[in-house]
Amino acid sequence: MESIHLPKLATQAAETTVMRSGRRKGNGQATAALLIQMATEILTASPTLRKKANITLMDLAAADKVRKDLTKKSGTLH
Repeated sequence: MESIHLPKLATQAAETTVMRSGRRKGNGQATAALLIQMATEILTASPTLRKKANITLMDLAAADKVRKDLTKKSGTLH
């Protein structure tokens, strides 16, 4: 049986942290627009969820307007 050597593990751990790339900068408006789109699609397809959340189709239409404004401001094409 081979014994585990701590310096060997420490070297491997250091290599994995060095190989990581920097965190990408988020786009809050684009993310918000995507989340609104996902929620709108889910709630449009599920009358039960809409009823539980007390959300009307008019609310979803208003959310879609907000999503379109956010998409324009963020400069993404959705």
